[in-house]
Amino acid sequence: MRTALKIALLTLPFTLPLSGCLVAGAVGGVVLSNEMVDNRAYVSHVDKDAKVVWNTVKDFLSKESPELIEFDDQTRIAKAKLDDANVTVTVEAFDLDKSVLTVSAKKFMSTVNDGEFAKIVMERLHRRLNATN
Repeated sequence: MRTALKIALLTLPFTLPLSGCLVAGAVGGVVLSNEMVDNRAYVSHVDKDAKVVWNTVKDFLSKESPELIEFDDQTRIAKAKLDDANVTVTVEAFDLDKSVLTVSAKKFMSTVNDGEFAKIVMERLHRRLNATN
């Protein structure tokens, strides 16, 4: 009885994210999956080349931020201030024509994690990426 319960509990974390990935992949045209990794960061698998995603991120942040954005083309990390939150966006190459997009946000002088705002920025980036098809 205890062994059956342990097996059920061990397989539970693997079944829940899979169903979320399937739903997110079916809804978003370019976005394969979207998940919150901690209380301030969202990670998304995007069905586009990392260079295209990176250029879209830089364009998006430069238009949305009233201040200058910091970015590094080699590591593909961009930092900007949006609506009183410090937002960090990273783009990683995952496979051929696939990439991983991570958005994190902090408020109040970078002391308080703001997952809700990171989710909003991620959704806006998804809309921008879907529009570039």
